[in-house]
Amino acid sequence: MINTIEMKKVRTYLIAIFLLSSVLSGCFGDEKEEEKKRFIWPEQVEIDCNISNETGLVCEYYASMNATPIITLEDPLSDSIWIANLDGVITKWSLPEGQQLPVQSDVVGDLSGIVSRCHHEQGLLGMDFDEDYANTGRVLLVYNENNTCKSAEDSNVVLAHAKVIDEKIQLDTLEVLITVNKSNRNHNGGNILSIGNNQYLWSLGDGGGSFDPHEHGQNSSSPLGTIQLIHYENESIVPVEESQNLSQTLHYGLRNPWRIDVDPTGNLWIADVGQLCYEEVNVIPVMQSSNFGWSEREGFHDLDRNGGCYDNRSTPDPKFTDPVAQYNHEGHCSIIGGFWMDWGPNPLRDGYLYGDFCSGQLWTIKNIDGNWSTSEVGNVGTMIVGFGKGTNDELLIFSWAGTIYQLNQIHSSSDLP
Repeated sequence: MINTIEMKKVRTYLIAIFLLSSVLSGCFGDEKEEEKKRFIWPEQVEIDCNISNETGLVCEYYASMNATPIITLEDPLSDSIWIANLDGVITKWSLPEGQQLPVQSDVVGDLSGIVSRCHHEQGLLGMDFDEDYANTGRVLLVYNENNTCKSAEDSNVVLAHAKVIDEKIQLDTLEVLITVNKSNRNHNGGNILSIGNNQYLWSLGDGGGSFDPHEHGQNSSSPLGTIQLIHYENESIVPVEESQNLSQTLHYGLRNPWRIDVDPTGNLWIADVGQLCYEEVNVIPVMQSSNFGWSEREGFHDLDRNGGCYDNRSTPDPKFTDPVAQYNHEGHCSIIGGFWMDWGPNPLRDGYLYGDFCSGQLWTIKNIDGNWSTSEVGNVGTMIVGFGKGTNDELLIFSWAGTIYQLNQIHSSSDLP
């Protein structure tokens, strides 16, 4: 275990390495012109999750992975959860009666032989169950195709499906549904999210490189830098009616929307990773097609391609939808999207939760008197790569080094029965 002083030293060292690069530009880092080696990735040292008691929250151990966890999903047919890792390994976890921590019951899938791990941002990126999983046994998977790692040009992102038989994802049933070609290894996005009625949202980054070199962000005909709408039914993708394409660009002007969520009112929450200066949170009704401005804007500001950061907000062109929140890179580096919290610890409920990869800072956005208001929750110290939901609806925090923590509410003696 690392004590508090050591933890702060390690975190400061890790953040310094990231900030020594001219910019940290991806969900986990910049990959522009890899041969220049703009920074050296630090060793994946585990840093304990700690948060001040003044927050009313406590961070506790939940489980350990052999690789970076990316998502948890509730098993539609049991009380178990599935935990997917970036390396392509998917495990099933259940909570034995009378126990407080889950145990791994099985490895339900191993995609490690078909996903690329040439870059820290590559691998298995997203997963969801077919809405008719009870009958089809199908799962949807988003990942980077495996390749030789000799060229960043070979960095495709695919949407595939596979069948679960005898509680195992059978790779011989895997079929690629859509392939998106990319010319850089970073900025993959990768979230696949069911929104009901056999519809799914698929988030894709701008394809990578600094300043959107191929101008995908403002190209609504490109799937890169977008949220795509997918209709998946009867074990296949149904072409979108208006265009007869397999997917529809619902939102664009995004840089790297690593994680998205939809709240009970139908608002889509998008945490979009910035480049030079600002990280941002966007919110819009799911079906209200929008342009979020990248790569002409970053946060509430016009993008300065000369490398500067504008302090004063600028009025956006009417065609752009500005975010509801932003934060700068002073001690921070990369936004990690979370959930709309209508569950979990009371201090976090009725708001959107998100964090920062480098600093471990958590924030919420809540509707106060008709306006979106941001507040700091606290700092958990560890390097956050994602959030999840446990077997008993625990709020989970995924660390880069592979440990999963649970963030619980501190109950006073007066709360006890």
